[in-house]
Amino acid sequence: MPLETTLHYHPDLVRHAVICFWRRSTGRRTLLVSAALAIWFGVLVARGDRSWQIGVTGAAVAISLLMCATVYVVHYRNAMGKLRDMGGTPEATLRADEHSFTLASAAGLATLPWSSVKEVWQFERVWLLLFSPAQFSTLPVADLSPEMQALIGASVRGTGGKVHRL
Repeated sequence: MPLETTLHYHPDLVRHAVICFWRRSTGRRTLLVSAALAIWFGVLVARGDRSWQIGVTGAAVAISLLMCATVYVVHYRNAMGKLRDMGGTPEATLRADEHSFTLASAAGLATLPWSSVKEVWQFERVWLLLFSPAQFSTLPVADLSPEMQALIGASVRGTGGKVHRL
């Protein structure tokens, strides 16, 4: 028997979802590597080194920080654009059974098999359904009944996807 719920969205929730995605996908690792490279860059500059290493290290620091910022900004703008497309009352209907799920809102309708979900990242306030490394849908946890949560987890695992409680 299909389950159905209404999902309620607002800018703070969408921003939180993007931050969760960014932290999990690029944030901490890239920032740690960037910090290590920046320290090495500082050491080279302090020693008066003017070799090719200065240029390469400086470029690596700049590129890694630019990539971090770009991933966040692109996903944030995309998510906020989708929120605006949902109209005055940003709500969606999630209808799910053991084979597929449907998301319907003023912005559109999509029915997908559970096999299209590669991973579920379960955060405290949101669940992110990942379809690829850079594409996800946001589900507000406050709107998911325990039965719906169990169905999502079992259906994704049943088609080979992974579920991560974070």
